[in-house]
Amino acid sequence: MATSISNGESGLSVRTKLNDIWHSLDLNEYNKEILDTAVDVFVYDTSKDSDGGAWRKRTQGTSWYNETLNTATRGSRKEFPAVAVIVAESDTVTIYDGDDPDLPMWKQLVSSSTSNGAGIMRIGGGSYPVTTVSMLNATLVIGKTASSTTYNAGVDIFSFIEDVAYHRSDTVNVNGFVTPLIDYVDTDFTPELYPVLVNSIVNDVAMTVLPNAPIDAATGLPVPTIAIASDGGVSVIKDDGTVVDLKTTNTYTGANKIEFTKENKLAFSAQNSGGQQQYYNYVVDSIPSSDETFSNWRGNSERVYETLVGTLAYSAVVLNPITYTNSGANVIDATPTDYGLAAGFNSRLTAILETSEINNENAGAYITSTYNTGWMNGDIKLATLSDTDDTDVTGSELVTNGTFDSDVSGWTVTSNGTFTYSSGSAILEQVTGSNASVYQSITTVVGKRYVASCDVTGITSRILIGTSASSGNIGASGFLSNTTIALDFVATSTTTFFSLQGGGTVSGQQTTVDNISVRLAEEDRSVNGNGLQVFGTVTKDPVATGADLVAYSGWSDSNYLMQPYNSDLDFGTGDFCIMGWQKGTDTIGPFLTRNSNNANHLFTVGSYTTDKVWFSTGDSSGNKTTIQTDITTPSIDADVWNCWCFIRRNGVLEVWLGGVLQGTKSGTVRDVSSTDAVLYVATDGPSSSYGGVYTGSLALWRISATAPSPEQIKKIYEDEKVLFQDNTQATLYGSSDAVTALAYDDTTELLHVGTSAGRSVFQGLRRVDNTTTAVSAAISASNNLVGEQ
Repeated sequence: MATSISNGESGLSVRTKLNDIWHSLDLNEYNKEILDTAVDVFVYDTSKDSDGGAWRKRTQGTSWYNETLNTATRGSRKEFPAVAVIVAESDTVTIYDGDDPDLPMWKQLVSSSTSNGAGIMRIGGGSYPVTTVSMLNATLVIGKTASSTTYNAGVDIFSFIEDVAYHRSDTVNVNGFVTPLIDYVDTDFTPELYPVLVNSIVNDVAMTVLPNAPIDAATGLPVPTIAIASDGGVSVIKDDGTVVDLKTTNTYTGANKIEFTKENKLAFSAQNSGGQQQYYNYVVDSIPSSDETFSNWRGNSERVYETLVGTLAYSAVVLNPITYTNSGANVIDATPTDYGLAAGFNSRLTAILETSEINNENAGAYITSTYNTGWMNGDIKLATLSDTDDTDVTGSELVTNGTFDSDVSGWTVTSNGTFTYSSGSAILEQVTGSNASVYQSITTVVGKRYVASCDVTGITSRILIGTSASSGNIGASGFLSNTTIALDFVATSTTTFFSLQGGGTVSGQQTTVDNISVRLAEEDRSVNGNGLQVFGTVTKDPVATGADLVAYSGWSDSNYLMQPYNSDLDFGTGDFCIMGWQKGTDTIGPFLTRNSNNANHLFTVGSYTTDKVWFSTGDSSGNKTTIQTDITTPSIDADVWNCWCFIRRNGVLEVWLGGVLQGTKSGTVRDVSSTDAVLYVATDGPSSSYGGVYTGSLALWRISATAPSPEQIKKIYEDEKVLFQDNTQATLYGSSDAVTALAYDDTTELLHVGTSAGRSVFQGLRRVDNTTTAVSAAISASNNLVGEQ
């Protein structure tokens, strides 16, 4: 596949400051395919160096400046380009002149045949394929792998000002340097006892200049910090020349991607121990002062750890984990952005909004080809109504006789138990052995998501979903008792078995069962995956003409969404936030409400009258604390989408509209937890004594156990409001959710996301452009010049 170099957006001309002289580069002229097969590509804009690229004008005495021009490995220009496009193939690294729209070859670093130690200064080829390249402050770093663990691949570091090429690996006696730089292919190698790397099989490199970095006397520039992701973990070559490692003692411990965030935090993906080799993404707030070794990347509370499988975790020093990636989502690439970090996974794009250094107070967003969650702040518990499919959704009960009004017909019990009717419910009793179960087959649609639930009392029980009786090969809940058990699952066949398994081990132990239900789900896109059951028909239409995002409407007593009891929403007397978008006013009606015993409001947000909303918190006894807020500036417009944020912060209720605080209310802090609580969308529930129904449109509703800061609320509103405009695109282009590469252009503030369908270009949460050529390996972007493979 050819490497493509082009302007980021068609029809765009930009100006770049190079060497303190403003001159125009018409990037419409850049649209070139380089006929090579790249493993990495890097657009190096020297104007972003510490001296703005001025170093290029004082290299006349170097070997590379004075080497013979117009050869197979050297172009026609002596001076290093102001913008260079560096393309890495497995056996070659080629620097193209980005100052020329024709992108001629400026210099090529080819495979070396040196015999001075295994892998020393071998630029790829044979046993030392190149994997990655990066360049900053006139320093080019080339990472390599090896066909054998006995080979010292490591990194080769080319200092174009110093005119020296260095080799660093995991073996001290093969480290050293070559000078002058163009002699790296020769045998004139000087060994040097540099600190070693944790491993010489290099997967990725990243570079930054830290504040107060020392000035290198040989180059006159601040010394870059170089981070290396390898099969043994992470090594950081610090600006004082020392090396620190982050590693584990387990077999599968490699790191595959590494980046520095805008705040110079170290972001990397590390491989889980065990045969699955799953990657987890971490951000370390600061480079440690010495090596750190853990028993496992996961579960360590001292530095790098996680609380949920696949969460995006921050170091314990400053930032707790943010739960915006889940199990099965392997990280492919990551890039720092103006707002924090973007990570590409094999199942979606994840954007991280870093606005705080307080535990659990940042935000994340999931973007795929079919949905966009908007920003999910802090300890997110629910993110729903985020779809882009405008097909109306209709749900009906799939279980036969799940309420046991008169008998237990339709159910089959396993041989080690009995299942009998008892006063409007059923009893599953253990007879022999352990874990008796009762099951029923239901008709499902392959690929659709469903929510299964049931009420149980007595011994612990769990739900099993499978393709055969009493099987949990599709999904299984945990063992619970005296509560509602709920489980999301995606059907893999047209016939699916629901089983309730009792946890009994002694003859005579009983579980009382009632209200078994399986319904089509409206998905919870958060890491929790607790979907909402669909009752009746809910209408879905674009939020604006030609927009991707859809609105949900058509609400009534028989058309609504309901989530069975979810312990994640038991906030007690603590902080929480309910956030979402609404259009249309109503005399009275809830946007979201959570009821205890289908009557007492635990929390409710909704419209009260024209230009008035209410936010009520209550306990399971019916006691309430409520704020009714008149909205006059800005007024609630029935024809405009409104962004609401309802917060309980330190016991005080807050109502925000469009990023602006509208009112607060202090009062008794209610305990909003209850084990019989049910969450409804747009209704109080069909049998509620309140009986209210909201008749407008809703989209992007989220619930979090974290109260967002005023700055976050404003940022979220500004980023999301564009999704409700005409013709706004909100998803990855095409039908693939697997991200293949990422790059953020910090000049244009555009994020470039590669998939097999092409390159999607995002401004914040909105896609503003796309290409249709598949991206297979790498993207690099600077000042609207984009290179991709």
